[in-house]
Amino acid sequence: MPDEMTSKERFINALELKEVDRVPLGYLWFGAGNAVLDRMNASMEDVYYSSKGIARAQILAREMYHHDNVMSPWGCLLVEAEALGAKVNIKRNSYPSIAEYPLKSAKEYENIDPVSIERSERVKTITESISILKKELGDEVFINGALLTPLMLASQLMDGSRMYIEMMKDPDNFHALLDVLTDICITFSDIMLDAGADGAFIENGGSTSDLFSLEMAKEFGFDYSRRLYSHIQDSGGYVISHNCANHAFYELEKALEPNALNFFFGNVEALDKKYGVDCLKLHNHKHIGCSERYCFMDFKDFTDSGICLMGNINPYAFSSGKIGYIAVEVKNCMDAAPDKGFILSTGCEIPLNTPSEEMELLWKSVIAST
Repeated sequence: MPDEMTSKERFINALELKEVDRVPLGYLWFGAGNAVLDRMNASMEDVYYSSKGIARAQILAREMYHHDNVMSPWGCLLVEAEALGAKVNIKRNSYPSIAEYPLKSAKEYENIDPVSIERSERVKTITESISILKKELGDEVFINGALLTPLMLASQLMDGSRMYIEMMKDPDNFHALLDVLTDICITFSDIMLDAGADGAFIENGGSTSDLFSLEMAKEFGFDYSRRLYSHIQDSGGYVISHNCANHAFYELEKALEPNALNFFFGNVEALDKKYGVDCLKLHNHKHIGCSERYCFMDFKDFTDSGICLMGNINPYAFSSGKIGYIAVEVKNCMDAAPDKGFILSTGCEIPLNTPSEEMELLWKSVIAST
């Protein structure tokens, strides 16, 4: 093992459960982004539709925060939905939101043109930004393309309550919709890999008992996500499955066989039963930071089966007014993490308004714990 790896080598070695010179620091979307935008003298609105702006923001964020990967798209889970006809509210200093859903029922899947994902100007912006990142960073840094699972994409194309009704009353057409969306997700992943992405960071937060029964998650989520994950891996890309739900279906996450699982709390019910630790309460705003970090220890089955763990610093430790919690979170995660197959990151995105000095403390805490 070389004395000092490139960020990409370090990141990939962790994904493959190999030795690293230090624990990789992972970056999600556009965490602590306002400080980056301030240095660029730009707003979210300025860079949202700019491939050069996205690439510049990611490169600058890495220079400021020292992480080992970059991502595009960032701060946005609406790329695919926008390409398929969703109307989006672009906000000057915040993330975009859905203004109008393009589907009113599952049977309208017939109106979706799969080629739209290839023709979309928004998708072209993302792929061009990845090409720029590849040109500027070469093989120095791991480049993540970000996308949704088919079920998560469905939730961006149809109002949530309507989607649940369609799943229950018209499952055949809803499955037909998911088939189309899976093909579209696969096409989007291919486009990003061809542009230079090393892997995919996939939002799978809908796989949770907070939203579905286990049976529904299996029926409407698992097989379609598995097709997507397998395709990306068969195409030479790595898959990081992101599920920051409080009660995620971790047995399904493991069965998807991603290269890494990026998670937040851990299985809070299992932790409480096994250790008497109310992890959810401990992590709630007023009580940030565990005195003991059991979350990784409950995921030994993942590393035993070759899945890297990525997480799970509490993002609420940032911009909380209690800066000391950041070092506590880093230390507890590092102490409880496996020796191999581990990428330190937050369990979800660091707030946009996080001061740069807190990000510097994060980095110093990583170095101190290495």
